[in-house]
Amino acid sequence: MNNRYKEIGFNLIAWLIAGNLFVIFRFFGMYGPDRFFILMKPIELEQKFLEANVVSILNGLLLSLVDLMLDTPNFKRKSFRYTIIVKSLAYIVIMFISIVMLFIMDGILTGRDNNFWYSLNYALNSNYTIALYLYGAAVSLMINFLKQVNKKFGPGILWKLFSGKYYSPRVEQRIFMFIDLKSSTTIAEKLGHYKYSRLIQDCFYDITEVVAKYKAEIYQYVGDEIVLSWEHEKGIEDENCLRFFFEFRKKIDENSGYYTEKYGVVPEFKAGMNCGFVTVAEVGEIKKEIAYHGDVLNTASRIQDKCNEYDKPLLISSHLYKLIPRSGKFAINMIGEILLKGKLQPVGIYSVEGGKW
Repeated sequence: MNNRYKEIGFNLIAWLIAGNLFVIFRFFGMYGPDRFFILMKPIELEQKFLEANVVSILNGLLLSLVDLMLDTPNFKRKSFRYTIIVKSLAYIVIMFISIVMLFIMDGILTGRDNNFWYSLNYALNSNYTIALYLYGAAVSLMINFLKQVNKKFGPGILWKLFSGKYYSPRVEQRIFMFIDLKSSTTIAEKLGHYKYSRLIQDCFYDITEVVAKYKAEIYQYVGDEIVLSWEHEKGIEDENCLRFFFEFRKKIDENSGYYTEKYGVVPEFKAGMNCGFVTVAEVGEIKKEIAYHGDVLNTASRIQDKCNEYDKPLLISSHLYKLIPRSGKFAINMIGEILLKGKLQPVGIYSVEGGKW
């Protein structure tokens, strides 16, 4: 829900900025339609700003409604082309409604004409309407572009790249989770590479719906493995990093009928977690991304490798165990001090099970 409010806020702010800029560029310094220059009066910008803000808020709310209506599992699984076409058609309808509302409101405020059909006819036939449509289309494309880029990099990452926060390497304390599909080789052989890829796509769609709820960040997709990260405080808060995993498993279970019907198997996942200080840096030129460097990630990956050996869905390091609140929501048991591959010193590992909240 918090993520939904952020999206609505983004739509409103973006359209308010666009609407006010349109007034400035279109009307600032202009005069009214009087015939003789000496009789002309400056256009009342207060009225134009009022109209622009009302229409911008209407646009932002209506587009948020469109996003909400299309925010369904089935629609998310559609191709990028299908998504763009459907949303573009919806936005064109929204723009038409907003422009008609603009002319009706303008007629009422100026006292020229408050007739609906007159306003509708003017909205359909004036050159001003064409200018508004072109401007609105450009704004819509820009907003959608920013949303898609934000999805590409992950929520919040675009702003970090834009602000240059990690242009110079920084040290941060973070939590990492490596999630991997159990029995992936067997499933791949059974389904074939094409159908197996579709299975992974569906699983990743399901995990995305849980990410924002528990304040996680998707760091990388590596084959059938997902690497997630939390800022230290956000991951510890209310045990978000643990609750995320069991919520994801619950999501898969809820869709078990879909997976069974389509693939003949219900996927199961295992995960390993660790926390500590890592170096964060902006890397790459042709393909930029924010990368994390440090032994914390290697240890989390090695811990995940031990899930099959101990037949546990979720294993965490002793470092993370010491930070997790003792709420009693999870059954956390000591596995032992394990010498992980590539490590010189053994690492304390705990299993986490349950998950009632």
